[in-house]
Amino acid sequence: MVTGGVFLPHAYIYPSLSKWFVLLPALPQALWTAAKAHGDPAPMQAAMQAAVCAPEYLLTARRVFIVVTALSIIWIYGAVLALRRTVWEAIVAASCLGLSWEFAYHSRWVTNDCLLTQFAALLLLALALFRRLRQERWLYLAAVAVGFGVGAKQPGVFLLVPVLLTSVLSLPIKQPFRQMLRLAGLCAVAFAVFVVTTPGVLLEPFVFLSDARSISTIYGDGHGGFTTNDGWQHLRWVLTYLSVEFFSPFHAVSIALSMCAMLGAVVWLRKDWRFATPLLAFPVLFLYFFCSRYVVVIARNYLQITPFFSLLAARGVAEIFERLNNRWVRWAGISALGAVALAQAVFLIRAAESIRHIDPAAYVREAIAYVAAHPAEQFRVSNKVRVLARTQHLPMPANVTEAPGGQAVVMFGRADMGPPGLYKENDPWLTDAVFGPREVNFNWYAVWGGNDRVVVMPIEKARAGAVPLAK
Repeated sequence: MVTGGVFLPHAYIYPSLSKWFVLLPALPQALWTAAKAHGDPAPMQAAMQAAVCAPEYLLTARRVFIVVTALSIIWIYGAVLALRRTVWEAIVAASCLGLSWEFAYHSRWVTNDCLLTQFAALLLLALALFRRLRQERWLYLAAVAVGFGVGAKQPGVFLLVPVLLTSVLSLPIKQPFRQMLRLAGLCAVAFAVFVVTTPGVLLEPFVFLSDARSISTIYGDGHGGFTTNDGWQHLRWVLTYLSVEFFSPFHAVSIALSMCAMLGAVVWLRKDWRFATPLLAFPVLFLYFFCSRYVVVIARNYLQITPFFSLLAARGVAEIFERLNNRWVRWAGISALGAVALAQAVFLIRAAESIRHIDPAAYVREAIAYVAAHPAEQFRVSNKVRVLARTQHLPMPANVTEAPGGQAVVMFGRADMGPPGLYKENDPWLTDAVFGPREVNFNWYAVWGGNDRVVVMPIEKARAGAVPLAK
């Protein structure tokens, strides 16, 4: 785009909003150069080229994505307050998203999904303000959020569902003309904002449609270990991800919060079905469409649901605490929540630090210590792990065995894997332990191409993934 001088990506597998965010760090230097050159565009273009070609530019672009996606936390906090709930409940809702490792590591990627999640959170705030103030402008702000969301990624179009349903339920059903007029206005606003983010939809419509169809075909045909057998398995994987993984790297905590989200949905439906129905209709329709049409499950595609999920979880937690009459029990519960929040914050910091301190030898030491700490279980250890252990003069624990024995394998997840693509992704229990960089959840992205890590994998899972060590 910069080299050609035409700010159109000419590729529309995904819409264009993420491209504008990638370009943002190059603009200050370009504008400063243009000012010194008295508006001459040539030096401005050269400055932008130099900026985007710099080795550190990707990290600079990631800062933009992190800052923008972090706004989701603020929007959710504000939405709960706009719904006349307590500050405490708002903190819980914001923490459900802000302390989620899944949200954290995805937000560092220069991709579209957390941008879409941020606009989903903004839509939630706009709908909450509309519910409270009954001012139509907040409904149109929600439509603006939809337009930007679609500009981030095509599935954002499903965000239009809660906006349109909220509009219908807030007007008398016996006024069809008024109903249709406002629905048309909301759709027009959303489409106009989308066109602003992705002008190629009008300027290069055939390229846009062809590229959009190509990504849809990929999701319909399959993609390695991310491929499901049918729609029901697709739905099971997604629900497993949302319930077991999203809220917390500690499965018990995530499952508990997911149950609170189900309780929160029931509470909202009983208290205000006109507000709750649009919120619940959105994920239901989105998942129905995605699961019935596509066979590829990649975790980041479902992040746009999570702001709604976080609000419901906070409502469920608040409902439980409101029913606790004993003061000491209530304070014990608050202390437990605080401890969980602190533990997850520490996990996020350690995960971030692990990305910039790469040390395979340290991963092997940790893995050998793990094996020694589980003497009742037998492990097979890969040659690469053994070599790095010998260079550090680490003896193999007594429970290290050879084939055909062993209940688990200890190996480098990428270097010791079998044929690429045979790992079955999307399994919270793919590994028993992971030692290495935490820039990604290995259980859901087992063929990740970044720095390698040592994993402890049940032998049944390793055999299913055609790992040579498990034969």
